[in-house]
Amino acid sequence: MATVCKLYRGEKPQIIPPETWTLISYERVISNDRSMARSLATIMPPFDGDFLWARNLRWAAITIPEGDARNRQFMSRFIRDPHGIRDDTGAADHLATPGRSWETTCWPFAGQASQHVGVEVWHDHHEPWAVEHAQFTATTWDY
Repeated sequence: MATVCKLYRGEKPQIIPPETWTLISYERVISNDRSMARSLATIMPPFDGDFLWARNLRWAAITIPEGDARNRQFMSRFIRDPHGIRDDTGAADHLATPGRSWETTCWPFAGQASQHVGVEVWHDHHEPWAVEHAQFTATTWDY
């Protein structure tokens, strides 16, 4: 039997400022085995072990001004200890495309007992942009 924690951001957008790593927050906890959800932004393993971490993000559709040919980059990553000695892993990036932009990433890495893990995003659009939806999970069989 697996231990699972899943955080869910509904349809209320989170506005992300440009060129600033921003921790994603969530609206509710869907699954919280062993009380791993300690806030609406991070998951904290209760023991050391190998975890499969996953995130699903949906950026709002982007409108680029006519004649503006600059590429826009949208990035995301898992962040260990986001409020302390930060350590990132499982980063992904992509160029903005017309319409909504989806990303689903799974990355296996060790979870440390009592160390918070979150998801951060970054973009270089010229104005703040919205993450419309997000999900974040941690799953392990190490116990």
